[in-house]
Amino acid sequence: MKSGPFRFDPASAAGYGEMVIRRRIDAARSRVIRGPRDRGASVVEWVVISALLVGIAAAVGAILLDRLRSKAESINLDGGAP
Repeated sequence: MKSGPFRFDPASAAGYGEMVIRRRIDAARSRVIRGPRDRGASVVEWVVISALLVGIAAAVGAILLDRLRSKAESINLDGGAP
């Protein structure tokens, strides 16, 4: 953890995620301050993009979990040859 404007080190995965979220929040706030201009379409686009990213992240996580489990199950704990 890091003090200052960011809670996490920007070089870490958590820090990168924090920067992305902060950028999206700042962009949303600036759109509210500037006033509406096609806000409805923009919100729908963000929802679709976010849903796609969540789906991709879930798929990658499921693939990694499956590979890690299969690798863990293939490890011989008896001390003999595989």
